Amino acid sequence: MLILLTNDDGIDSPGLLAIKKELEKLGEVWTFATWEDKSGSGHSITITQAIRVAKVGDRTFKVDGTPADCVNIAVNGILEDIPDIVVSGINLGENVGDYILYSGTFGGAMEGALLGITSFAVSARAKEGRTGDLEVIAKMTRKMIEFFLENPPPKRVVININFPFFRHPKEIKGIKFGKLSRAAYGERAIHFRDPRGMDFWFLGSKELKVDSDGVENLKELDYFILEDGFICITPVKIELPILNIFDEKELSSIVMKEAFLLEANREEP
Repeated sequence: MLILLTNDDGIDSPGLLAIKKELEKLGEVWTFATWEDKSGSGHSITITQAIRVAKVGDRTFKVDGTPADCVNIAVNGILEDIPDIVVSGINLGENVGDYILYSGTFGGAMEGALLGITSFAVSARAKEGRTGDLEVIAKMTRKMIEFFLENPPPKRVVININFPFFRHPKEIKGIKFGKLSRAAYGERAIHFRDPRGMDFWFLGSKELKVDSDGVENLKELDYFILEDGFICITPVKIELPILNIFDEKELSSIVMKEAFLLEANREEP
């Protein structure tokens, strides 16, 4: 089995190294990881400049771009065969709720899913900069991947896996499938001024804002599943539904009337 591994924490991330060791038990692993920390890069790709790619080991490359760049370059440029799976992670920090739209970890897996490959995004909740034992997380992730290889998800679905924070594996209560909460880091930009009087800003804060969004049972939401000490798995379908909720005839009438009036005014002597 051919496995493509990526991340957004950088080529030397301990999370990447931990999951790589376990994935090698499943097949041939090719690693295309970001040159440096690209957290928050989402599903963006680089199109305005060339992307540096450096081979740093056997089947291991660092890419001066986003996780989506890593996957795209690997699949469409360097690998001779299409990977059987894409794994993005292990991210040092959870990726839940709406925040997955900002997540480079999820973005890398999303690129794999859009290319028709079974893809996984793996993240671990951190407290004071520390996650649970990454070796344990990696081993449990491998077992989950084995399950989904036997029970493959539909096309264009990312299996988003989040681990709770734990000090001992026995603290993990089990696995639950959860819904995405409305969750994002911070609601305000933070302003600073340097000694020369120049202004600069940081986006977001350390606090995760969570909104139930009308869900009665909070225990169904990914954020609260982690709070309860469970691993949360959320299969996310990558689709952009079109909402037919507007009156196109009314809108057309309003806009075209404005265009006709403009043209009529131009024709007046």
